[in-house]
Amino acid sequence: MSQPAVTTRIAQLSQLSCKIFSNVYNPTGARTGNKILRQRLIGSTITAYHPQKLTHFRDIKALYPELGLIDVDEKERLDEIARRKRRGKGAPKKGQGKRATNKKK
Repeated sequence: MSQPAVTTRIAQLSQLSCKIFSNVYNPTGARTGNKILRQRLIGSTITAYHPQKLTHFRDIKALYPELGLIDVDEKERLDEIARRKRRGKGAPKKGQGKRATNKKK
């Protein structure tokens, strides 16, 4: 057998071997990305990692405005802010904070 016939026979044998063992035949050694494509998909794992979105009171209130629902916690918070403002302990108006008073001196 001559040299070219041997190399073609080896190439055919390699191709047949790849077919039998479910490998990709790549005689030139080009990068195909087959290693990445053979890996297990992780999309379902990633989506299972993040918790489900919580339903908030404001979402239910927006869906059913005709019910006239009142968020007790939010009402208490607003009442507390109003009480603090009456005593002079509330947040300053915009542009009248600590930094603004320092610049005036």
